Amino acid sequence: MATGVEANIYGALSARLAALVFNPAWPISWPNIDFPGKGPDGKVKPKPPRFLEVNFLPNRTVTRTLSQGRQQHRGIYQVTVHHPSGEESLVNPLQIADRIIAHFPLGLILDQGGIRLKIYRKPYAIPQPPQNGSVTVPVTIGYETYQP
Repeated sequence: MATGVEANIYGALSARLAALVFNPAWPISWPNIDFPGKGPDGKVKPKPPRFLEVNFLPNRTVTRTLSQGRQQHRGIYQVTVHHPSGEESLVNPLQIADRIIAHFPLGLILDQGGIRLKIYRKPYAIPQPPQNGSVTVPVTIGYETYQP
């Protein structure tokens, strides 16, 4: 189990994302883990045409009191939907983004390792123009917690 504040925040958000079930399944590209990995022959597998990519972007810690008090930890957990362009228009990747948004609703409380964090605003998606045969739809999830 993670022990630091940021590690527990990342763990709680990632566990929540991993619990979201798609049919068919969407592979997830996690930070600092080879994706899509190697096949049984030891060769790097090609990236799938549809997948989710996670980026964890903590912001600076802020003290909201005059004394030592609690520190505000805020940041963004971004889940980007990667989808082939030219297939099913923009509707399918936006529907996947909407499922992610619904899975991280405003006010959601997550607990891990003594850390309690809150989704402090409704997540949102901003589709990007197609590039290299793929369309991406980043979903921005804002979180915060107060820790000693």
